[in-house]
Amino acid sequence: MNRERLVPALVIATTLGIGLLVLQRWVAETRTAAIVLVSIWFVLIGIAALVATSRRPGLRAPVLGTYLAILIGTVAIGYWTGFRDTEVDEDVVVAAAEANGEERDAALAGGSGGSETDNSAKEDKPEPEKPAGPVSLASGQFTGEDGHAGSGTATVVKEPGGERTLTFTDFDVDPGVEVEVWLTQNETSFDDRVELGGLKGNVGDQQYELPDDADLTRYDTVVLYCTPFTVRIAVASLS
Repeated sequence: MNRERLVPALVIATTLGIGLLVLQRWVAETRTAAIVLVSIWFVLIGIAALVATSRRPGLRAPVLGTYLAILIGTVAIGYWTGFRDTEVDEDVVVAAAEANGEERDAALAGGSGGSETDNSAKEDKPEPEKPAGPVSLASGQFTGEDGHAGSGTATVVKEPGGERTLTFTDFDVDPGVEVEVWLTQNETSFDDRVELGGLKGNVGDQQYELPDDADLTRYDTVVLYCTPFTVRIAVASLS
């Protein structure tokens, strides 16, 4: 391809690419909005390309070829990352009973709960009997947010050895791109958070290990956050 044909192809590729990045990353607040805006952008650039090449037929092949290649690639990547379900089926820990009272509060607070004075006072008290099996500390139902659908149950489970696990059961949310699992203090503020890693799948049972020092009396909201689009997929308030 000579320079006369290469430059227009690069121009349309750059124009489409920058527009797609800006619209999806910084303008669209939901997946539906992103689809609408991207579709409009492709239509506008397509019309401009047809008008430009109608006067210079020799540029039609490289310009329209580049346009179609980017269109097909965008549709394929969009489907693969935003519409295709990723199913998991982990053998999640199941609570045999529910904790309550001081036992529950202390377990939710984790390593951050209690002072040295409190601990020394507790040394004179008999050690409470450990439960025979895992116990539920808190749970909540997922709801979809920011134009997405979501359902399922989030449960904080404490195992007999003291480890805490966050489980998702009967879980089904819309797929997303680079969705992170966070614990936050509310549904809308995310600067102060506990990060549990990437979402393993948007459908199916799964679980996440909780840090020993995470105070779940403060961080009592589960947020599934799509980082490229800066939107929430679903949230669950633990109570």
